[in-house]
Amino acid sequence: MNAVSLNNLWSYLQGLSLTKSNRQWLANHLIEATDIKKEKSIMTDSEIKKGLKDAFVQLNEVKEGKRKTKNVKELLNEL
Repeated sequence: MNAVSLNNLWSYLQGLSLTKSNRQWLANHLIEATDIKKEKSIMTDSEIKKGLKDAFVQLNEVKEGKRKTKNVKELLNEL
C-alpha cells in the first residue's frame, strides 16, 4: 500500500465509533499479521551464501570419505 492509501485507511478507522473491545480486537489482529509476516521472512544473501558454502564443504567431505551419508531408503524412512 502506498502512503495515500494508508492515510485514507487511517482516516476511515478513526471515523469509526469502535468500542474498547473492538479497538483491542483490531490491534491484536494487526499485530498478529506482522508476527506472521516475520515468520515468513526471506533469507538474506549472506544466509544463502553461507548455506551454499556449508553444503559444498559437506559435499567435499563426502567425496573425501570424511563424512558418511544415508542411503535413499533411510532418508525416506525419516519422512
